[in-house]
Amino acid sequence: MRIAALDIGGTAIKYGIWEAGQLTGLSERPSPTACARDLVNALADIVRGLGPVDAVGISTRGQVDGNGVILYDNGPIADYTGTPLKAILEQELGVPVWVENDVNSAAWGEACLGAGKDSRDFLCLTYGTGIGGAIVLNGQLYRGANWSAGEFGSMQLFSQKPAWQGFGGAYYENYASAAALVDAAKAVDPALSDGRKVCARLDDPALAPVFDRWITHVSFGLSTLIHIFNPGLIVMGGGILQNTELFRRIEACTRTQLMPGFEVVQLKQAQLGNRAGLIGAALLAEQAL
Repeated sequence: MRIAALDIGGTAIKYGIWEAGQLTGLSERPSPTACARDLVNALADIVRGLGPVDAVGISTRGQVDGNGVILYDNGPIADYTGTPLKAILEQELGVPVWVENDVNSAAWGEACLGAGKDSRDFLCLTYGTGIGGAIVLNGQLYRGANWSAGEFGSMQLFSQKPAWQGFGGAYYENYASAAALVDAAKAVDPALSDGRKVCARLDDPALAPVFDRWITHVSFGLSTLIHIFNPGLIVMGGGILQNTELFRRIEACTRTQLMPGFEVVQLKQAQLGNRAGLIGAALLAEQAL
């Protein structure tokens, strides 16, 4: 089978072809943000430009139901929520389309070909602008009663502000996302404008309090999830988590917060990088066929 794989992010659409167990022809183009119709048109144009395909697998930001409808997204496209993406694209392209949440897609890629390939049960978290989550149970994605399970970034760990009041100070991701680390580092040195620059200063004494505080916040969320799920494995992704020393410090801090009996958990860095969502979406489409 020849499957078009697409990953819709806030700023870019990544895409390629999945065939014979390989992802090839990787490229990207800016994501339209004016309206959902412009995004749909861009997706259709990309797929047509890839030549004949048997199916399309799409990884997208936002919550997605089993019919490929965008249940909710707080991103830049105001009318993306409610878009029946699967139905529209199937009508326009004439091939089966599978649409999945981006972290679910990444987790499935890791489950099949990455850090989770030897585990039937694990949690997956990605640390970026926010914090995304996914749950793999008994070798399958667990999506919850309304297809929205795994919103770990919305855990309230630091205050009692109601979740429905919006993304205020209560949320895990506002303390422990990569964006939160960058913001804190910029307060010390305005030149630290992205995660790569921040991680290059991991051993800078001036930034030690920033890193220590952020690592502790990351560990708060991880230890909470470990005590709830008692998982054997947590896979952690996002560009900033590719830094091996930073990952080591997070794991060490997390283990200091675990009750006896929970030490069995393994923490692993995601292995597929920014290809995880593409690979997972393609594999889900392949599985659906």
